[in-house]
Amino acid sequence: MRRGQQDTAGRRRGPAAATAVLLSAMVGMTLLAGCGGSGRSPAPDPGPRPHPAPGASPSVGPRAGGATPREDGTPAGDGAELALPAGWSWVAHADVPQIKIFGRPGDDEPRWTLASPNPRGVPLLFGVEERQPAWLRVKVPVRPNGSVGWVRTADTTISTTPFELLVDRSEHQLTIFRDNTVVTKLPVGIGTGATPTPTGTFYLTELLRPGDPNGPWGPFAFGLSGFSDVITQFNGAEGIIGLHGTNRPDLVGSDVSMGCIRLRNADLLRLVDVVPLGTPITIVG
Repeated sequence: MRRGQQDTAGRRRGPAAATAVLLSAMVGMTLLAGCGGSGRSPAPDPGPRPHPAPGASPSVGPRAGGATPREDGTPAGDGAELALPAGWSWVAHADVPQIKIFGRPGDDEPRWTLASPNPRGVPLLFGVEERQPAWLRVKVPVRPNGSVGWVRTADTTISTTPFELLVDRSEHQLTIFRDNTVVTKLPVGIGTGATPTPTGTFYLTELLRPGDPNGPWGPFAFGLSGFSDVITQFNGAEGIIGLHGTNRPDLVGSDVSMGCIRLRNADLLRLVDVVPLGTPITIVG
């Protein structure tokens, strides 16, 4: 994983913070759909937080499989694809200031061209669905939700994450997996019936730090690659779904937000310390 900075208090933060650019509340927090809250109260005591385990990339080899094409007609399982242990995922970090994303490998013109850093100053990264020697099939953080494309491997640096996150809206629960094993389950607040949290598979794109850790977003907020299905603009920016803290821990466990996922601040800080950006997050229920 890429190494980053220490926070202003001098305490070393985990891999998620190490790969994130921490932005002010006025710049970053306006991006997230429905991340506000009513009332102001002190954040709960975060208590002791675990130290992140050292990151290590496992050895990899060719994945066995046939050559059945995907729905888009591109080949799959051709032996050039590389595999990871169960529960691990590849993450691609953009190494060029303008990264081109293609509909198919070898296309002449890109479907999207995205800037890195993005307009918030955050380096661009992608969740990788498939790795081949010259190309990566990646989730693209644009509307509509579920967009995928191909980027050139040469335009990226690859890292890995052993974590997966699962949000069950019907249970108001976040499950954290590491190495395909459940680590813990945490209560969450989700969107209301009018502004629901969207379902789908996304990934953590950025980590933002509000100016007031006791405010409605808590001490940190992860941005997701997904967008609200209802809110297209929020405070002048797109309705990106966030995973963040709160100043109303009493409302965690209910349908309360405009689409974002709320955690108690102590639980959020546990994630910040150990879960890297690029980690996939699936929302069901």
